[in-house]
Amino acid sequence: MIKEYHFPSRYELITDTNRSQVLELELKDSTYSLKLAKKIERMGRFGQFRLYNIDILSEQSYFYEHDIFPLMECKVDVSNSKLNWMGNEDNVWSTEYELPLFNNINLKVYPKVKEGKIPRFTDSIASVTIQNCDTKDTINIQGSEIDILYQLVKQIEKINPDFILTEDGDSFTFPYLKYRSEINQVDLILDREGIPLRRSEKDGISYFSYGKIYFKPSAAKLFGRIHIDTYNSFVLNESGLQGLYELARICRLPLHTASRASIGKCMSSLQFYNAMRNDILIPWKPTLAEHPKSLGDLLTADRGGLIFEPTMGVHENVAELDFVSLYPTIMFKKNISAETVICNCCSHSKLRVPELLNYHICEKRRGIVPISLEILLKKRAIYKNKKNSTANPELKKIYDARQTALKWVLVTSFGYLGFNNAKFGRIDAHIAVCAFDRQILLQTIRIAESHGFKILHAIVDSIWIQKKDTINNDYESLKTEIENKTGFPISLEGTYKWIVFVPSKNNTILPVSNRYFGVFEDGTVKMRGIEARRHDTAEFFSNVQQGILNIMSEANSIKEVRD
Repeated sequence: MIKEYHFPSRYELITDTNRSQVLELELKDSTYSLKLAKKIERMGRFGQFRLYNIDILSEQSYFYEHDIFPLMECKVDVSNSKLNWMGNEDNVWSTEYELPLFNNINLKVYPKVKEGKIPRFTDSIASVTIQNCDTKDTINIQGSEIDILYQLVKQIEKINPDFILTEDGDSFTFPYLKYRSEINQVDLILDREGIPLRRSEKDGISYFSYGKIYFKPSAAKLFGRIHIDTYNSFVLNESGLQGLYELARICRLPLHTASRASIGKCMSSLQFYNAMRNDILIPWKPTLAEHPKSLGDLLTADRGGLIFEPTMGVHENVAELDFVSLYPTIMFKKNISAETVICNCCSHSKLRVPELLNYHICEKRRGIVPISLEILLKKRAIYKNKKNSTANPELKKIYDARQTALKWVLVTSFGYLGFNNAKFGRIDAHIAVCAFDRQILLQTIRIAESHGFKILHAIVDSIWIQKKDTINNDYESLKTEIENKTGFPISLEGTYKWIVFVPSKNNTILPVSNRYFGVFEDGTVKMRGIEARRHDTAEFFSNVQQGILNIMSEANSIKEVRD
C-alpha cells in the first residue's frame, strides 16, 4: 500500500509560525488514503495521531503540486515515464485565455411510460435523442430497445463528444441506461476508453438546507469525457459553461467535479491550493477552536451586521447604494483570516478590530483567506469592466458569465469563515468582519446625512436615501466621498420612481428589514421578501402578484399608481 515515505518540514497548523517535521506517506494507490487514515486513527488514543491532506481528490493534489489547472494551455514533455509541465503560455490570472473547440451534446432518454406516471428502471426505452449544443442538429434513435442501445453506442463513437449534458444523468438517465443494458446484455460504452458504463460505487446523500431536505445523487462519470447533469450543477445553471471553465481554472478543480461542486467546495479548493503552496498542511478534521470569551465579550462581539430599520410606507425618488462585494473586500483589505485574527505573534499589533478591545490582526503575515480572495476580487472587477466596455454581444455574454461565477464564490466566502466544517474557518474571523461592516455602514450613513440626505433604510451593505430636488451629480459626489473616506467601492444601484417598505404581518407598527418592492426609473421592478419572490408561494398567487406589480411599474409616481 505504501510506496515511499519522507520526513519533510511543514506548518502543521495554519496558526503555526514555526515548521514541524512530519511523516509523509506516498501510496501506491491514492484511493486507499481514507481507508489508511481511519486505520491509523484507530491505532492510538483520541488525538494521538494527527492526520492531514487526507480527503483531497488525487486530481486536485496533482494540480496543486505541479501548479497547473484545467484548460491550461501548456507544453508537456515526457521523460522517464513522467510528465513535465511547461505552462508559460497560460496563466490563471489571464482573462483572454483561448479555449479548445469543444464538441458538446445534449443526451435525452425517453422511457415507455404512460402519461402522468413516474418512469422506472423496469420501463423499456422508447427513444433517445442526441442534440448538438452549437448547431442544434438532432439525431432521433428509435426501434427495438436493443437496437436503440447499439445505435446509441455507435452514434456516441461517431460524434466523439467532449461534453455530454443530461437533465438527470446522475439520478436517473445513466443508472437507467445501465440497468436496461444489463437486461439486454449490451456493453454500453459511452466513454473514450472502451469501458462499459458502470454503476456508481457510492450512494447519493440527503442533506438539510434552509428549511428543505435535498438529495444529491452520486456522480455518473465517463472516462475521457465530461458528463454534466444540469439538474445537479449550480454553477452551470447560474453562469453556463463559460462560468464553469473560469471556476475550474481558478479553483483548480477537475471539470467533472467543478460542475457538481458546491460554491463552498470551490472556495475551499482555492484555499487548499494556497495552503499547499505555502507548505501548510490541510487538516483532515477541523481543529481550530473559538477563542474563549466571557459572556460580556460575547454579547459585544457577536452582533452581526448593522441594520437601520426602514421607514414604513411609500416613498418617491429614492436612491439605493450598494457596496461592491463588501464582506470579501473587508477580508481582503483588512487581512482577516482564521490565523490572523487574535494571532499569537502580534499581541501588540496596531491593527485593531473596531469596538472589540481584545481583537487584533496580525502584522507579520498575510492570511490564507485574503490570499485566496485576491484573484476572485480582481478578476471579477476586470471582467465587469470588460463587459461594460465591449460592444461585442458574444464577448459581453462571456465576461458576464465569468464574473457571475466568481460572484457566487465571493458570496460564500464570508459564511465559510464561521462554518464549523471549514478547514480554515474560525468564528472570531467571522465576528471581526461584522465589526468592520458595522463601522463602514455607520460611517456611510453619517456621510449621507452630512450631504442632506434622509436615511430611509440601511442593511449590512446597502443604503436607501432620499433628498428633494436631487440631480445625478449629487449621487456621484456622495458616492465619491463615501469611497474616499471608507476605502471601499460602492455603486449606485439605481433611483426608484417609488418604493414601498411594508410592515410586519404579525405587528403592523413594526417594519421588516428585508421586505420591500419598488420600481426603478428604467421600469425595472425590484422586490424582496414578498410572495412573488418567495419559493414557497403557489405559482398562481405568485403570477397574480407579479402581474399587479408589472401594471404598477408603468406609473411614475404614487399618484399615478393610485389613479
